[in-house]
Amino acid sequence: MSPEIIAILAVGVALAGLMLRGQHGLDKRVDELRNDIAGLDTRLRAVEGGLAELRGRFDGMDGQLGFLRDYITGRNERPGTEGADD
Repeated sequence: MSPEIIAILAVGVALAGLMLRGQHGLDKRVDELRNDIAGLDTRLRAVEGGLAELRGRFDGMDGQLGFLRDYITGRNERPGTEGADD
């Protein structure tokens, strides 16, 4: 084998090694990103569950808050309070 062919083969093997090493690094990084995304998905589902719980609590309070709002704005005055401030 001539020295030129040996040099060409050596360069080819070196490039193949670098590509494999780079591919391994990319695979590792992709796995890390997938784990991060899975963790974020879990956290997002927990937040959605908490929001659903809060929504349920506020739905029960909505009627009470509406009555209070109407009372404060004077739309739902208690009997016997008309002109009490005069």
